[in-house]
Amino acid sequence: MVSTSSAAPPFSREENTVENNDTDYCDGFQAYEWSIYSLTAFSCLCGLVGNSTVIWLLSFCIKRNPFTTYILNLAIADFGTLLNLSARVVLLLPRICNTVPVLAFSLLFPCIFFTYSASLYFLTAISVERCLSVLFPIWYRCHRPERSSAVVSFLLWTIPGLLSGLLLVFNDYLVHESYLNVMTTIFTVNLLIFTPIMVASTLIMSIKICHSSKRRQPPRLYITISITLLFFVILAVPFSVTYFVMLNTGLASLLLYDCSYLFASFNSSINPIIYYFVGRGREKRRESLKVVLKRAFRDEAICKGGS
Repeated sequence: MVSTSSAAPPFSREENTVENNDTDYCDGFQAYEWSIYSLTAFSCLCGLVGNSTVIWLLSFCIKRNPFTTYILNLAIADFGTLLNLSARVVLLLPRICNTVPVLAFSLLFPCIFFTYSASLYFLTAISVERCLSVLFPIWYRCHRPERSSAVVSFLLWTIPGLLSGLLLVFNDYLVHESYLNVMTTIFTVNLLIFTPIMVASTLIMSIKICHSSKRRQPPRLYITISITLLFFVILAVPFSVTYFVMLNTGLASLLLYDCSYLFASFNSSINPIIYYFVGRGREKRRESLKVVLKRAFRDEAICKGGS
């Protein structure tokens, strides 16, 4: 179940025929993979519905502020990740013990890395900006560039787009060393640059908020951010860790691959649920999703600055 070959990428199991004709081996393989893929498919289905609802409401029903601009882009990135993971399941489920299309995976993996990396980058931008709003509230209310969210969002789509585009250029990855070099670059940037910045900003923001909110409940916006980032670290960062370690060591655990994709699908699906539970009112009366999301994303800093 573990490969130490460095001649092929660590996901070579998915593109190559299983070199074992033992029927029990294949049946045993299918047992756990069917379970993981079925959970992944169910998670993707739920997440696609949730994220499409968030995208619709933020695009057409809720007036956007700098924070919700990032949330909208994050929902789009999560939606794309779930679509790509669904495609992966479709390619793998019918042929667990057979050869799967190499060309299809050469196109699918750059798409997965593109949307996954974009999610990480937008969460990093959210954590950094909210950290600045806590540490320097006067500057944030008065001197923050008005269109910075749009400009930053464009850049955060461009960076993973360029890196993933290189994967498409060097898509003959079974023999081309450049493909592995680009893969290593992507996960090095994700794991050693953006993830530490995101975690450090979140910790600073959380400490500052807790210190200043001892006598009152922290704003819902910061609760939303903190919970979202916590789940990303728990569910999505292992995906980067798995590939980073295996690209640099040559070790490949099939079960670890599948579980990292499953957890990544959970992460992309859970954000709409977080928004709902944080934003819903304490009263038991039913409220529309629009009202709930507006409450979850309400930016007290902007409201106070405007008043």
